[in-house]
Amino acid sequence: MKNKEFAFKKYKLKYSILIPAIFFVQHIGFGQDSTKTKKWFIGYETLEMSMNKFKYFAGTLGYRINPKNQLRIVAMDVKRTEEHEANSWQSMGVDGANVDGRFKTVEINYDRFFGKRKNWYYGLHVGYKNDQFRYLLGPQKIDNHTILAGPQFGYQKMDLFKVKHLYINFSMPFHYYFNSIPAQQWGETKIREFKFTNNIWFFVGYNF
Repeated sequence: MKNKEFAFKKYKLKYSILIPAIFFVQHIGFGQDSTKTKKWFIGYETLEMSMNKFKYFAGTLGYRINPKNQLRIVAMDVKRTEEHEANSWQSMGVDGANVDGRFKTVEINYDRFFGKRKNWYYGLHVGYKNDQFRYLLGPQKIDNHTILAGPQFGYQKMDLFKVKHLYINFSMPFHYYFNSIPAQQWGETKIREFKFTNNIWFFVGYNF
């Protein structure tokens, strides 16, 4: 029960920081409707990468079909550093130290925009993910492959601050693992179950 309450508090803190930031960007960023139709964009993920010493790559490529509809591909190959996994505010999957790893994922996203300015969106995604974990004090390791799917919510802005072609995207995907990872105990470190997970990603890039 204590672990669940602690996890809930971490989620609450993360979203209490993220939501005001999105509203701030919405009110001071000025875009034109022409940026929301038949536009390609590319972006580099900065939040996940910064927490893992920018190893190795995480990015997105997408196409804004019209003001209401968008398609994106997200591709990531990220090293899970021991410092990141041991930080209880950054990592929800590991409770304890002496674990590092890596994850690789490719996801196809459909986003549906709503509201007057068509910056907020909800949608669905499906993809593939490989999760790897390694215990630094023993032989234990995980190498899990799975199809995943779920909803996502976010905020996207093109021509931010009237800077032509500047693009950002706050994305909050929720994943269901078709091949889940069971909870495990490695010494004093616990690997939590990977069945339902979520991420907070922040992409910065260029729209054509």
